[in-house]
Amino acid sequence: MAQEDSGMDELLALSRKFTKQKEDNAKQERQRIEQGKKVKGVLDGLKDLNLQMALGQLKTVAKPEIYQKVAALKTNPNPDALRKMLTHLIDDIEKQVSGLNPKSDTALLANSMRTLSILLDLYFSLH
Repeated sequence: MAQEDSGMDELLALSRKFTKQKEDNAKQERQRIEQGKKVKGVLDGLKDLNLQMALGQLKTVAKPEIYQKVAALKTNPNPDALRKMLTHLIDDIEKQVSGLNPKSDTALLANSMRTLSILLDLYFSLH
């Protein structure tokens, strides 16, 4: 009978050990999930900060329609929409350069280039 008690004690000890390991694993998983949420929150905050900075910079150089489209990214962060804006802006710059009047169009071109630079920074920060 002592042998049965010894076997039963060993089973109980293994059961407790298994239960503890299961609890430890569950705790580690919860911690990992919480850490992931924190990291996501920080990344979202950085993206929002980048967007706010871009909007501040764009206010002085971009056309109002570009500013409005970028401001709309606050509620719907869509890198494809930003990519399309970049493509259209590059096309506009190419047209401006091909028909450039050096005296009157230089300021427009400079603003377009600044706008392009800001949008590129924003685009890469969203990825």
